[in-house]
Amino acid sequence: MTFDITQYGHSKWFKTHPQRVYTHGSLEPVLSILDVRGFELRDLVLMGFNDSCGTLLLQTESRAENAAAALEPAYATTVERHGPFSEGEAWAVNYTRRALDGTELSAFIDNLTLEGGRQVIKDGRWVR
Repeated sequence: MTFDITQYGHSKWFKTHPQRVYTHGSLEPVLSILDVRGFELRDLVLMGFNDSCGTLLLQTESRAENAAAALEPAYATTVERHGPFSEGEAWAVNYTRRALDGTELSAFIDNLTLEGGRQVIKDGRWVR
């Protein structure tokens, strides 16, 4: 039995797109990459807060592998079985943005210094 992704269409936190595509967060750049690379945008759930990292949920392993291939090399990807759920299993593609040199970028602000030189975030923690 395949995972029913339409359950995400009933949530106020997810945006519904044509062809049973559901997104959570500002993920239009990721959808654009998938589309440009020839991945068919249908029957998927895309979750993340920004376009630097997140997870795609798909119904089959082959579609998950194809989505991961479409995101490479701009993103580091891993494919894994997600579930089982009472209505079936899904496949997850976890992705993290890569720099031009191939290193994985942090999806969060680790260090932040204001214009005046005052550092407000250091090593991922607020500085007082």
